[in-house]
Amino acid sequence: MNLEEEKAKFRFKMKLDIRWSDMDEMRHVNNAVYLTYFEQARVYYFHESCRWDWNAIGAILANAHVDYLRPVVFPNPTFVYVRTSKLGNKSFEVHYLITSVVNGAEELTTTGHTTMVMFDYKTNASVVMPEDLKDRLRNYEILKP
Repeated sequence: MNLEEEKAKFRFKMKLDIRWSDMDEMRHVNNAVYLTYFEQARVYYFHESCRWDWNAIGAILANAHVDYLRPVVFPNPTFVYVRTSKLGNKSFEVHYLITSVVNGAEELTTTGHTTMVMFDYKTNASVVMPEDLKDRLRNYEILKP
């Protein structure tokens, strides 16, 4: 995989702050923390990409997949890239890249994706994704989902 070509597919990029508590005995980020990184970046991504109104409509995590390629180690500068890659009727897919700068070069450490399901917390049921939300996500993305 060519990292520069992959990064070019993502408009959203966020710096991650690696906390001391994120690391395990091996002095790299523990594998369980990556889903928290995805979640944190996803919230900022939704705010920037579509100004998501969580009081109007919700989404729940239905599936998560993580590929650990290289360890993330403190204090290497670390970034997460986020994009919506697929829009369905009631669900959508979000893709992630995590990179770290090691010896002056940005390296891919992690890839992943999550499936999100539109959810109405008042009725406790999945709902159809509003077209205006789909349009805002499509308009934000470099590659249209």
